[in-house]
Amino acid sequence: MEKYIKITAAEMEVMQEVWNFNEMVNIAELTAKLNEKGKMWAYQTVATFLKSLKTKKMIDSCKKGKVLYYFPIVSEEKYKTKTTENFVNTYFSGSLKNFLITFMNNKHLTEKELKELREWLDNIDK
Repeated sequence: MEKYIKITAAEMEVMQEVWNFNEMVNIAELTAKLNEKGKMWAYQTVATFLKSLKTKKMIDSCKKGKVLYYFPIVSEEKYKTKTTENFVNTYFSGSLKNFLITFMNNKHLTEKELKELREWLDNIDK
């Protein structure tokens, strides 16, 4: 995944479940899993989102017998990294410092969170 791929919020819900399966998944299995979350998804709606995600090269598919199975070709970590980079570049001119200042405005970290953040920053160059 060289460039940022923009997906909708609904596509992200579907993609999250594809990642969560950790194996190939068919539309019926995915629809059932999405419906367990309380929002009712139609089989055809899920199929449409999968087609869109495949067009965007987030997933691919293969046929086993008569059933089409889908699997991620972009990892969750890689997608979130690219999405975050794009966000910081677009809204903060690539400045992580400016992003953190804005993010932390009116938010107070606990001592534990501050300690963890300091440890993380100290380990960046290691």
